[in-house]
Amino acid sequence: MRDNILTILKSRVVLADGAMGTMLFEKGAESARCFDEFNLSRPELVGSIHDAYIDAGAELIETNTFGANRYKLAGFGLEGHVEEINRTGAHIARQRAGEDRWVAGSLGPLGRLRDIAPSPKEIEDIYIEQAQALVAGGVDILILETFSSLTTLLTALKAVKQTVSIPVVAQMVFTGQGQSLDGRDPAACFVALCQAGADVVGLNCGIGPKGAFDVLSHAGTIDCPLSVFPNAGFPEQLNDRLIYKSTPEYFARVTAQCASLGARLIGGCCGTSAEHIAALRTALEAKPGISITARAPHKASETVTAPTKSAFAQKLGTKKMILVELDPPKHMDLSGLIKGSHALAQAGADAVTMAENPLAISRLSNIAAALIAREKTGIEPIIHLTGRDRNLVGMQSVIMGLAALGLQNILAITGDPPSVGEERVTGVYDLKSYELIKLLDSFNHGKNASGEDMKQPGSFCIGAAYNPNTANMALQVRRMERKIERGANYFLTQPVYSREKVDRILEMTSHIKTPIFLGIMPLASSRNAEFLHNEFPGIDIPESIRKRMHEAGENGMHVGVDIAWELLEYSWPHFAGVYLIPPFNRYTMALELMERLGRRA
Repeated sequence: MRDNILTILKSRVVLADGAMGTMLFEKGAESARCFDEFNLSRPELVGSIHDAYIDAGAELIETNTFGANRYKLAGFGLEGHVEEINRTGAHIARQRAGEDRWVAGSLGPLGRLRDIAPSPKEIEDIYIEQAQALVAGGVDILILETFSSLTTLLTALKAVKQTVSIPVVAQMVFTGQGQSLDGRDPAACFVALCQAGADVVGLNCGIGPKGAFDVLSHAGTIDCPLSVFPNAGFPEQLNDRLIYKSTPEYFARVTAQCASLGARLIGGCCGTSAEHIAALRTALEAKPGISITARAPHKASETVTAPTKSAFAQKLGTKKMILVELDPPKHMDLSGLIKGSHALAQAGADAVTMAENPLAISRLSNIAAALIAREKTGIEPIIHLTGRDRNLVGMQSVIMGLAALGLQNILAITGDPPSVGEERVTGVYDLKSYELIKLLDSFNHGKNASGEDMKQPGSFCIGAAYNPNTANMALQVRRMERKIERGANYFLTQPVYSREKVDRILEMTSHIKTPIFLGIMPLASSRNAEFLHNEFPGIDIPESIRKRMHEAGENGMHVGVDIAWELLEYSWPHFAGVYLIPPFNRYTMALELMERLGRRA
């Protein structure tokens, strides 16, 4: 079991890991990619780097979240994924570290500021958001690192210290001339950071081991424990790469000397690898008077990480997508479903959604239908999961089964109530949409409803419903916010039928960063329009549209597609994508809309 790291730092050195970016690059990651996003799309790669540092003897590993703040993620269109990327990054590191090592949540600077720089309050909010997500993921300590501006670091430190109760390390970048990039003396920086509440202060990046030693030599007496994470010397440009030529042995020999100057948390930064950390451990163990704990065994059972995210989850928020509802049949013949799934896959649909017994009328299991459709056509399914039909025991069993089958895309909803007059049918409703979303999110963090360890986290991409067809739309938006707090990753709206409604949705949800897919249901006939308007829950069709469908007569399906297209064309630029709901599983209507959208592009 881990001791409090601040207690340990009072008595001995703690060996940290080295660079994450350097190791990712060495393993083939493209420099233009968002490395922080690999927590979601390539968790095994991130975990393998943690493993390498642990095997090298590191007692503390940092999360792959250096640039995972809202400001920097916006450059990749990922600003809506701050919480997910940080919690997942912390969770990966926590699993790899086990119970005998510490995990530090990495928070880097905002990078190059844009034309309008964030205000101090905005900077505080940015770091509060990231820190809260890292703590929720299970880190033991936070490291604010690679800050060139003392002012910005103090702002971030203030925000984080007011938000979390775990220790915080604050690290500056210094030049070869022994000053910060904004011209401040290291000792003055360290004193200011200690006085502002930092539990550990120090330096990282910018300079190599000799420069780090020189900075600490002139730091004087500091009330806080000191940390030092130097680069592997100075880099040399080779084509599109920065090459660090100093050997692990040189890095280790000089960096280890920092312990004699009071450094207690020691690791590496840019250019360092597992080889550098292994050499540093050897050098520290060989120094007289330097105490470092014996290596804790690295158990294979500790190397479990979250499964790779689904293709849908990886694309979510990064490109516009087309989702099509294709429901299981009320009988045992799946040929129509398979044919439709194949046609939609060939046409470029990103996923098909499969409802679970809509209107509480029995259909073939949507889980079985989704699995068969995926296996036979390659289409990615989104499974509607309702709280209506299962108690908590049954729901958890189904969730574990979905994880085992690799069915990761879920739409969590309460479910339509059983029809009046069906006396033998009762709704269970142990879980309504809020509770179901929270339960799925709990499984994503490896825990069931009772908090028991599931040995393997889920990787569910959790969707939720949003109904704009109510008089009190503000209430529905507040419901969206509550669902986001519980773990919702995206929203599908009920079908809408007017530009006015679209404009109202955009106005009311302008502050919502979670992706929203606009629901569009083409009308098949006047009779279909009247039924949906008068009898189907959550749908409101304007009188002008119903009149237009009435006048269409036998040409109703064609006019219905035209009406849907007019709304789709108007709405497409403003949403994460579209959720097409063809009536009676007439997927050819969705194909027509997709073809028109393709021609428009």
